[in-house]
Amino acid sequence: MTHEDHVKTYRIYVNGVEKTVDHDVLTYGEVVSLFIAQPVEGTIYAVSFEHAKEPKEGELVSGGSVTIKQNTEFDVDDTGRS
Repeated sequence: MTHEDHVKTYRIYVNGVEKTVDHDVLTYGEVVSLFIAQPVEGTIYAVSFEHAKEPKEGELVSGGSVTIKQNTEFDVDDTGRS
């Protein structure tokens, strides 16, 4: 067995779209990048989540992170420019 055989993947949902990630702590920036490949500079994104490991639900803000588990759900909204 190689190291790659032991890499755990997590199935999550971003605005209802299934995504797969290979680590259990996601940052605000990573979630926004899963929502939109090229985030618009100066745009603020509101990120909420539920069914996570720690904390279980809440808002994810710039600079923050959340520990996920299988089927964690994120909702990302473009709130406009700062």
